[in-house]
Formats: sequence, C-alpha cells, structure tokens
Amino acid sequence: MTSNVMETIDRPFREVGFREPTVEIERRGDGTLILKSGPPLPPTRACTTDWLEHWVTVRPASPMLVQRNHEGAWESWSVGEVWDAIRSLATALHRHGASQDAPLAVLSENSSAQALITWGALYAGVPIAPVSPAYSLLGGEGNYKRLSDAVSLVKPHLVFVEDARRFAGALDALGVPPERVIAVEHAAPGMLSFASLVKTPIDPDVEARHRELPGDLAAKYMFTSGSTGMPKAVVQSRSNLAAAQEMTARVFKKDPEDQPEYLEWLPWHHVMGGNIVLNRILRFGATLYIDDGKPLPGRFDQTLKNLADVAPSLYFNVPAGLAMLLAALERDERFAQHFFSRLKYVYYGGAVLSRDLYDRFQQIAVRTTGERVVLTSVFGATESSGPAVTQYWAVDDVGCIGLPVSDVTLKLLEDPNLPGRYEMRIKGPNIIERYLDAPDKTAAAFDEEGFYMLGDAVRFVDPERPVAGLRFAGRFAEDFKLANGTWVRTAALRTRLIDACSPLVREAVISHDGADTIGTLAWPDVGACAKILPELAGLDADELVRHPLLLQELERRLAAVNAGQKGASMRIERLMLLEEPPSMQHYELTDKGSINQRAVNERRRDCVDALFAAPCRKHVVVSPA
Repeated sequence: MTSNVMETIDRPFREVGFREPTVEIERRGDGTLILKSGPPLPPTRACTTDWLEHWVTVRPASPMLVQRNHEGAWESWSVGEVWDAIRSLATALHRHGASQDAPLAVLSENSSAQALITWGALYAGVPIAPVSPAYSLLGGEGNYKRLSDAVSLVKPHLVFVEDARRFAGALDALGVPPERVIAVEHAAPGMLSFASLVKTPIDPDVEARHRELPGDLAAKYMFTSGSTGMPKAVVQSRSNLAAAQEMTARVFKKDPEDQPEYLEWLPWHHVMGGNIVLNRILRFGATLYIDDGKPLPGRFDQTLKNLADVAPSLYFNVPAGLAMLLAALERDERFAQHFFSRLKYVYYGGAVLSRDLYDRFQQIAVRTTGERVVLTSVFGATESSGPAVTQYWAVDDVGCIGLPVSDVTLKLLEDPNLPGRYEMRIKGPNIIERYLDAPDKTAAAFDEEGFYMLGDAVRFVDPERPVAGLRFAGRFAEDFKLANGTWVRTAALRTRLIDACSPLVREAVISHDGADTIGTLAWPDVGACAKILPELAGLDADELVRHPLLLQELERRLAAVNAGQKGASMRIERLMLLEEPPSMQHYELTDKGSINQRAVNERRRDCVDALFAAPCRKHVVVSPA
C-alpha cells in the first residue's frame, strides 16, 4: 500500500447522516439464515406523487425538473408547475381513454416531459410501461422484434415519444395509429401534442379519483433485461413504489434540511433511474438536473459539461463512468473543488468497483476537502422496485453491498459447493407479486415461503460480525463447471483480474474452452495505458492492443494473478485485448454501462476460439486481425 493511500485512509469521512447499521439473524436448523436490518417502516404514502402535495405548500417556486433545451440553456419546471402539470396530464389521459386496463407505453429517453407524463399516469392510476429506447432507435429487425415483443405484452392504449420523427420507424413497426401517439416534438397530423395535453384544464374530480385508488393497483410494467428470449413484464404496484422509496429514505437519520440537487443520467426504463431517482425527487422535494450524457466514450463530455454547472448533493455512476470522472477530477483542480462542494456521498452499481478506482477517488477527495467521501454501493432488481440491499455507513471496504433496507427480509441459503457463499432471496413490501400474464414464470420466481429468488450470491464481509454487511459473490447463472468438475466463480475471478490489471484494463469478461482452461477477453483503458506506459501515447486502438510493451506488462500482471493458485478454477491462463468496444446494438453493453458476459462470448466466438486455439507459452494472446 502506497504512502499516499495510507495517508488518505487516516482521514475522517465527511458526515452523511446515515443511521447506525443494525442486524438481526435467525439461524434455522437446516443452516438457512433469515436476516433483517433497521427499524420497521412507518405508514407510508399510497402513491409516490402524494409527496408532491406537501412540497407544493413548502417551496412551490423552487425548480424540480431541469433540462437543457436545443440551444444548450437550462430550462426548468418549478414544484408548483409540476403539481399543476401532473393533474392536467392525469385529466388528459382519462379523457383520451387511458385507464388501469389501457396502459401508456414510453419509447424515448429521459426528459422533463417524460417525468411529467410518468407522474401524471401514476396520479391517474394508468400503468406506464417504459421501454428501452435502444429497441426503437438502433433499428434493424432484431431490435424491432424486441420492441414488438415488449409492447405486445402490455397492449398499450397510448404511446409516448419525445420526437415523432426520430421514432417514426418504431411507431411504424408497431403499427400505432396517429391518434394513439403522444409526441413532444414534430407530431404528425392526428397525433396528440404533449404541449396541449399538459395545459388541459384540471378535472375537478381528478384529486378525489386519485385518493380512491388502492395501493395494489399496477403502477408500472418494467421489463427485465437479458440477451435473448422474450422479455418479462414486471408488475410494480403503487404501494411497491412508495415502499421502495421510503426504504431508501430511511437509511438516513432524518430528511435533508436543504433542497437536494441531483444530476442523473440513469435510464428510466431501469429500476434505479425510473423508480428511485424519479421518486426520490418527489420524496425530498429535490431538484433533478437531467443529464443527457452517458458513461460512454464520446458521450461523457456532455456529463462533464453538466457537472461544471451543477454541484450535486449526491452522485451516482457505474464504475466505467466513475473512471471517466476521476480522470477529469485528477487533471482539473477547480472542477474537483466544484464537484465536492456540496457532495454528501457517491454511490455506484451495475458492476464491481476496482480498488484502484476507490483509492484514486479518496485521494482526490482528501486533497480537495481534507476528508474522505463515502463511496457506497446499492443492490436491487426490477422485481424489488428499487434497492433491496445497500451500504449505509462509512467504511473503507470496496465491494461491500451492505445490509437489507428496512422491512426487507433476506433468506440466505449456503452454497453446498462453496461454504460461506450464500444464495440470496428477498421478501418485503417493495417486492412484486407477479409478472404480467405469466403465471408459470411467476410461480418459478418465488420459493415456497414467497421469497423472490434473485439468482445472486453473497458472502459476509466478516462472518463473526454480520453487521459489517454482505459482499456480492456473483450470479449463479454466470458460474460454470470445468471438465474436471470444479466450479468457476466468475465474479470473484473477474474482480481479481481487474484489480491486478488496473488501470490498464477497463473491462473484462471470463471465457473458457469447454474443458479445463479459463481465459478472458478484455478492453484496455487507452488513457491509463498512455499514462502508465508513455510510449503508447497517441496509438490507435488496433496498434495499442498489439503493442509489445502493453502485452508484456499484462503478461507480468497475469502471472502475478495466478501465482500460488494451484486449482484450474482460480487460474486465468489466457488474456486477449479487444479493440472494438462492447456493442450496445448487439446487447454486449447495457444502457446502464454494464457488460453482458454471455452476449460478448457468443458474439465474439472467433476471438474465444483464437484465445484457446493452440498451446501457448505466454498468457497474453494477440487478437485476430
């Protein structure tokens, strides 16, 4: 450990206001553990939009939704304007035939208009189905087939798009008649104009009708991700959403006194962005700056531009995005001072964070503020309507996912093949009860006690101190067995590889030859490679991935990874660097920025074959031209 890191970890953490972690464990005779944490939830709102009624009396003129317009200037909707807009939109949706049995589908990206119509639908009791914009915008038969499969599940009465021209191909593929389309821009003849709907005179009965809606009504249909197969529509009820939001609020001792400000890019057709981010704005009366950047090369510059204007109260990103952010913070001290000026804490999800990224983050925080800043993780599923587990305390422990949020119960079943590793199952008021029109899939997703079976594995950070939390230990579906009968735990192997090769390697997936040899396909971090090995500066990707200096350095590091590992399941025998980045169009990369291991290995079968093609004295294999 370097002296800089030692100096950093001696500094105190900036105060966040988290409550103290607690844990209760029931140990059953068969070895099963039942784990709970935190105080029970108080009675909560019937619908997430109900919090807005409070904030409109407290700060009606404060900005709530802020987004850049086409000229690049920020435009905002105040709390009072949002309150009027969602009641107008609820009125308009009813008048145009939307109802509990006639849902609304959303095809486009995050926007103020989408937030308003989402909240308007919730207020009206109209289920909303956000669909990945990639299915509509990437084009091609495969994407339109996925779009059609998803939309056909919910049978929407109305379809919302931001720009009718950009989404014309998708609307044609779905066969949506113009009178069933709501468009913000470039509405074709016969389409419904969002600008007109948002000014609809509010029905005097709309508030009374809203208060009569029961909590178990469907609020959202969100689609599970995956590289192949028909999507499942997860039915999230109004009470699921309200409970999930209150659970996240209860990790704090009290609500924030000042109006929080957030800058977020997370896609709203995923549970963290669409539920926790959007509903957190309502829960705390916060301001959301909609980030039109992405944690992708060429798109993150927009995020940096936005962060130059907005100093967030808390910040989220995936590890790939945090790596891009750190590079900017390291080279620009003024930007770092601005970024940390109001920041309470940072949280991440979607992938495991490397120790190198964590240490670099804390070094910048200490240099800028004199304190460490809590960098924590959050873990959940579409079926949990938001987080089920989160780390809500300050600790210098990369990889801890924390403890269950209030009123969530974890059921931990020990892996018979690996003591100390547990399958995690969850139950609570935020957990869904069913998939839409899929009783067989619903039955298969829950065990005999009603716990949802995540398919994820965890370990205790310290088995002697369960209050220290849990650590993610991989997905059972991604693990595989070698020909010799031993299991390969891909998450642990990948984490060890990334840590050893950081910062030269940005991402990696685990591959195998179908027998007893494990390898990895990896992507270099071009900027980090040039910094560590200056001779690589200015090289194109195809030159970089074949450069002897980089290959020799990775050969050395991979040998260190394997040192002392006698079993084949813990040794990575081959590594190949890839020049072509992961493809979103081919589902190798999700729109949250995480890697789909199965899709990469299937699409790049030629690289996998070359990786294991012949006996090789060296670990690092040059990719095929």
